[in-house]
Order: sequence, then structure tokens, then C-alpha cells
Amino acid sequence: MTNLPREFPGQDAFDTRMRQTDYADFLGSEAGRKTIAENAVGRPFDPIG
Repeated sequence: MTNLPREFPGQDAFDTRMRQTDYADFLGSEAGRKTIAENAVGRPFDPIG
């Protein structure tokens, strides 16, 4: 997940295409977008008390 929005030095064309495809899959579904959002800001939690 942390590799998706980043390009790393030394990536070949195959690695770049795989990363782009995985990213498109996540962005192409509501569940994928929710996963990205939860990883960025944290999962919802029940208040204590």
C-alpha cells in the first residue's frame, strides 16, 4: 500500500506498470478508496466513555 503512490529509483517498466495497475484497481472501487482513506487518516473508532 505504501508503495502505490511512489516511484522508486531503479524500477523497470514492469514494476511501474504493476504499481499503476494496482493503484487504478484501488481507485476504481469504493472499497479500495475506503482502504486508502483509512490508511491515510486512521480507522474510525468508538469514543471512550
